[in-house]
Amino acid sequence: MRAERISLCMIVKDEEELLPHCLASVQGAVDEIIVVDTGSSDRSAEIAQQYGALVVGFEWCEDFAAARNAGLERASGDWILFLDADEALDRVAREQIRSWTSVSGCDGLFLNIHNYTGTGQQGVTVNPVLRLFRNAPEHRFEGRIHEQIAAAICRRNPEAAFHVTDMVIHHYGYQTAIVERKDKVNRNVRLLQQAVEEEPNQPFHHYNLGVEYLRVGEAERALETFGVARMGIDPAVTSYAHLLFKYEIRCLQHLNRWQEALDRIDAALELFPEYTDLMHHRGVCADALGDADRAEYSLREAVRMGPPPPIYHTEEGIGTYQTWYTLGRLLEGRADLEGAVDAYVEAVRAKSSLLPPLYRIFRIMRVSGQEHQIPELVRERFALSSEEATHKVLGILEQSRCYDAALQLLPGISSQPSAEMRERLSVAEAMLQIQQGRWNKARLKLEPVQRKKGMLAISSARWLERLEWIEGKEVNGDDPLTLWLKLSSQVGEGTNEEPDVKTGRIAGLRATKKKDTDSGMDGTVAGAEYDGWQALGLMMEGCVQSGRWKELHSLIQMCRQQLAGEGLSVEQSVRVGEKEKEMEGKKENGKVSDIDSFPGASDTLTGTSWLVKGLVSAADHHLEVFAQHTDGQRHRCWPVVQHIRLELPGADGFES
Repeated sequence: MRAERISLCMIVKDEEELLPHCLASVQGAVDEIIVVDTGSSDRSAEIAQQYGALVVGFEWCEDFAAARNAGLERASGDWILFLDADEALDRVAREQIRSWTSVSGCDGLFLNIHNYTGTGQQGVTVNPVLRLFRNAPEHRFEGRIHEQIAAAICRRNPEAAFHVTDMVIHHYGYQTAIVERKDKVNRNVRLLQQAVEEEPNQPFHHYNLGVEYLRVGEAERALETFGVARMGIDPAVTSYAHLLFKYEIRCLQHLNRWQEALDRIDAALELFPEYTDLMHHRGVCADALGDADRAEYSLREAVRMGPPPPIYHTEEGIGTYQTWYTLGRLLEGRADLEGAVDAYVEAVRAKSSLLPPLYRIFRIMRVSGQEHQIPELVRERFALSSEEATHKVLGILEQSRCYDAALQLLPGISSQPSAEMRERLSVAEAMLQIQQGRWNKARLKLEPVQRKKGMLAISSARWLERLEWIEGKEVNGDDPLTLWLKLSSQVGEGTNEEPDVKTGRIAGLRATKKKDTDSGMDGTVAGAEYDGWQALGLMMEGCVQSGRWKELHSLIQMCRQQLAGEGLSVEQSVRVGEKEKEMEGKKENGKVSDIDSFPGASDTLTGTSWLVKGLVSAADHHLEVFAQHTDGQRHRCWPVVQHIRLELPGADGFES
């Protein structure tokens, strides 16, 4: 029996950046590649030929179906797979695709398109789409944009059968950078408006136009356009009807028309009772309307249902981690902190790379006085199967100010640490002790590292100088930050100015040259150098924890003056700058360029973030004290205080 052949058909224009990844993903999965080039001015055609493709030139006529059909005319395979350059066939699908075509008695196969949006880190939407079909002369695409093949297949064979597979195609084309570079939305809107003019009674055009309006945030216009589409379809037989209803609901939510959204959901559930996305959104709408009981019931029902059947478009995590997290936030708002923690744990168990639930778990347990239970919870409920996972958890604990819990888990970060790793762990522990104001314990960890004169000796020596300064001792060392502290405290003596700052994003404990939002503990173990603002933040935190309010006030005042440009004189800045250049070996001919009062002083965004962290920490501390009676019993206002503490700004694991 002859093996059935598969032809990949594509259309491209100026896709040299993405095309290699796409074509590499189908190697071994297809027998021939037909690439229709609609006028590239880059190396797209050359790259396609390097992968063995037949390149067909085509003059673009604002019609995607016409371009796709030009490729079908040249295809000789028994099956047609069609992809775009911003897509890639999943590795598992590459291995399975021939099995599907060889045993399938169907006319077409649906693959799951995983769409990555935004920066690509926000999760994915999952959409089953007909992408693999039998090659026949009558099978030709229709539609100027969002071209379709199913109608032609069904005309040829009214009894045509289709099957939804579990094969995956990754689609990267709607990530922000790609959309902006290619101006996709404006192109799509222009073509869809033209299609609507040509076929005003075709609801699919109105539906797709509504999607583009919603994509750019024009919810009112999108809702109106979706309404036109809905009036023209029979929901019982229209493949995209479930998605049309969901998009209308999203528009109503965006417009804060929550009751209308809830009514639309209930109507849609009559038609699509297995569609978990609707049940999840019913919980969201009920919560917005203040019906917490109905919201909790709906979210628990969505979890019970799990992900919807594969015929439905869905979002990754609906019915699993996304729903668990939403339920956790709901329960947290109802002051059911134990239930919230359980929901967040389930969210992490459903997707181990998910960070926001961990931040909420640790924050809740710290605020509710259960920090001592965190190590046991981590060991029992989570599988820390790698050093990387342990690093991540430690970093989140640090950013959540669960320092004792981090200290208990820190020794397990490496089963057989090298001498260098032991030094890094010592410095990491010292940083945690500094944040708790345990200066002596920090010193006991830093002094041996300094004496060994290894790669962390200089940074340890600098930290020892900073501890000397904060304890009011005479400092005569080489640390530029300590010199700045010494001079600034002299300049600021006698002033009673209060700090005046705006809220910024809380930053984690990070390494000097690590300017991203990675977890703090990762930075600590990876490198012990710190920019000045980060070091100041650690010291402010330690002052709060140890009750050194005078020192905290001095640090806040000096930081505020630095941010406001009211710090050291030029001569004093030069003195600090010269010391910094000297330490870094970058002094040139006795001249100091790019004067900075201390390492990283010019980064005012980071400075504001660390200053805010110190202020929030102080407020948090005072609330905690207020919530305790002198005999150790909780104050009657404890629930309110606890709620306030949970809502104070803090790291949450979401991207900026």
